[in-house]
Amino acid sequence: MRQLVFMIDVDNTILDNDGVKADLERAMLGILGPTLAARFWELYEIVRKETDVVDFIENMRRLRDEHPEARDVVDRATAALMDWDFHPRLYPRAIDTILHLKSIGLPVIVSDGDPIFQPGKIVRAGITAAVDGRVLIFVHKEKHLPAVETYFNAEHFVLIDDKPGILMRSKAALGDRLTTVHVLQGKYALDPKYAVDYAPDIVVEHFSDLRGYDADAFLLRKTAAASR
Repeated sequence: MRQLVFMIDVDNTILDNDGVKADLERAMLGILGPTLAARFWELYEIVRKETDVVDFIENMRRLRDEHPEARDVVDRATAALMDWDFHPRLYPRAIDTILHLKSIGLPVIVSDGDPIFQPGKIVRAGITAAVDGRVLIFVHKEKHLPAVETYFNAEHFVLIDDKPGILMRSKAALGDRLTTVHVLQGKYALDPKYAVDYAPDIVVEHFSDLRGYDADAFLLRKTAAASR
């Protein structure tokens, strides 16, 4: 049995996803033009509400079906999305931080997302290689953490995420076997709209701050929680 398994989020934890979206907005405007680009982002919200994940491939499929006269343009935009280089939007020292966590435990990417675009994004950002291919994609990942716990058998787990609600619900699922780490990056981290009545075990301003934590720091949180 491993001592520590780190379950690490991607968007706005390792990768500046807010910055990625801003980059994509500019690129889609340049390729699609204002009318199609506006419709693309409308479909983005529609698909997200229907499926609970961002699914760019489904966005493009619907856009292509709606505008057969612009299929060549939509196909160029789709190709740009599929070849997008996410590496420049990694947070500073993000890969170094993963490697540090690997030195004291087993890092596993546990991300919400669609089954096609999200894994490709993680590969192209260089994250998959850093965790030796241990990437799991779910819809509502906190509902699947007991399965992750069973698959990666360990004494203790650490969940690193930017969304306080996910941390709260995950703590309810795994209890004192889980240390929750809130990374204060991205639009969800500090927006009062997403606030919950829950105090994470560890709060850091940047993902890279975790390079200063050793295994005992995470396990001591477990001991403190058990003594309450």
